[in-house]
Amino acid sequence: MATDANPTLARRELSVYFRTLREQHGFSVGRLAEVLGVAQSQASRLDTGARNFRDQDVRELCELYGLGPDERSRLLAIAEESRMRAWWQQVELLDSYRTLIGLEQGALAIHEFCAGAIPGLLQTRSYAEAAARDSQMGAKEADIRRGVDVRIRRQRLLERPEPPEMSFIVDEAALARGAGTADTMREQFQHLIDLSRRPEITIQIIGFEEGVYPGHVGQFILLRMSRGLPDVYYTEDQLNTSDTTDVDAVEAARHLWGLLRARALSPRKSVERITEYRDRLDR
Repeated sequence: MATDANPTLARRELSVYFRTLREQHGFSVGRLAEVLGVAQSQASRLDTGARNFRDQDVRELCELYGLGPDERSRLLAIAEESRMRAWWQQVELLDSYRTLIGLEQGALAIHEFCAGAIPGLLQTRSYAEAAARDSQMGAKEADIRRGVDVRIRRQRLLERPEPPEMSFIVDEAALARGAGTADTMREQFQHLIDLSRRPEITIQIIGFEEGVYPGHVGQFILLRMSRGLPDVYYTEDQLNTSDTTDVDAVEAARHLWGLLRARALSPRKSVERITEYRDRLDR
């Protein structure tokens, strides 16, 4: 689990904490706006974690809910953390991608399904560059390199002394299509084989022999969060990205994950399938 400051998680932790208290006391968002002296739209953004809490907001809410000085000090420390700028907030990224990176950094477990490409956390640099060139029509080379730099930096969580538990389900199409040169794919296949030996990483392939399988999105990620935060369901395609902690949506995603795991090859047979693709490149 991450021990560094994580503004993304800190902001969510405060919003979940105060939203729970608001609901327990039967207060509306309008009442929250009244107490804090802000517009209802601003109060709604605080309530959902879309906006940071000021120290003044924290103090006023602590007074409203009758919280003691020790708890107030703890919450003020979280508010201070939420206003820090982590590395993923210092580069030009879509807000949804920034959020995903922050969530990944604080996850206890990450479960990802990918239909058309190797998951980003498992990509080599050369594969990531080739995939970006192939999929991002008209993108400038400098933009591609910056994007790949971010992707590779995300992977540092794999180097932690205690990395999160990670499971990946990948459609065989991602192996068959490839990206870049034969050398690029040989390196990528070997990288997957090497990663699969790590105890915290599980990689499974859904083989072509399975035919059509459940699911209607090309990629989704389930994150089991630290700091008492609710689990997150994140989806991404060419047009939209979204994340939700809605209990029904997360539970439906868990059910889908279970169905996909049942249809995928076992981890051992998945490594054998990846090895077959690697060895074909040497013939």
